[in-house]
Amino acid sequence: MSDDIAFWLDYLTNGKHLTWYASFQFTIFAALFGGTLAVVFGLIGATLKNSPFWPLRLIGSTYSSIVRGVPDVLFFLFFPLAFEQAVEWFLATQVCSPEAIALQSAAWPPCKEANWFLGTPEYLILASVSLGIVYGAFATNVIHGAMRAVPKGQLEAARAYGMSLAQVMWRVHIRQMWVYALPGLSNVWMLIVKATSLLSLLQIADIVLWADRLGAPNFLPTVGLVHEDWRWRYYLVLFVFYILVTLVSEKAFGALMNRAGRGILNEAR
Repeated sequence: MSDDIAFWLDYLTNGKHLTWYASFQFTIFAALFGGTLAVVFGLIGATLKNSPFWPLRLIGSTYSSIVRGVPDVLFFLFFPLAFEQAVEWFLATQVCSPEAIALQSAAWPPCKEANWFLGTPEYLILASVSLGIVYGAFATNVIHGAMRAVPKGQLEAARAYGMSLAQVMWRVHIRQMWVYALPGLSNVWMLIVKATSLLSLLQIADIVLWADRLGAPNFLPTVGLVHEDWRWRYYLVLFVFYILVTLVSEKAFGALMNRAGRGILNEAR
């Protein structure tokens, strides 16, 4: 019995498992930062869609319609790669001489000096921005609908008190719309959390990638077969993790909705 306990303690606290535990921070960071950006892009997109100027309305509508129609996996791969190559192209215009370009055998980058080496932090930020852009389009529709749900009489009363359009927008309209937007934004948040499982597509050693590596059959020449295919056990851990995130998220959004509803009449809620 003591030998079994010692084995599991050694196995679950080895270097690879400690790295797996540390990789949970990548998922949490991507979800929080991507979710924050999604709300920011959603507010910008909804404001544009509500603009009295048709060019701005066209930009907001185009953003929410086109981005929502693109598969998130495709955009998740496209944006970081396009951004990386755009930066390398700009660097090439600054540092690459015609001779260096002529000596470059690879198709990209134009010269070795323009090669931008990205590590996990850079890819993680790009992944979070990708999540923000994609799900910001969904948040745009949610916030736009919530802004339209705010009673017009309250906006007219604010203007009658002498508030400017900007004051009406930020102090009354957006303040009131959170009551209607938060239920929809909670769904967007859960989509973002689920999409964090795609981080490994950007060379980020996240919880899904490590679960696949650790659960694969492990054979060491010195001791033989350590364990057979245990991937289902590691995936079960991830399943429990995402369930816990869901439960915590529901509690958090419940508290936010109660907070947003303070001081607002029941008819408006």
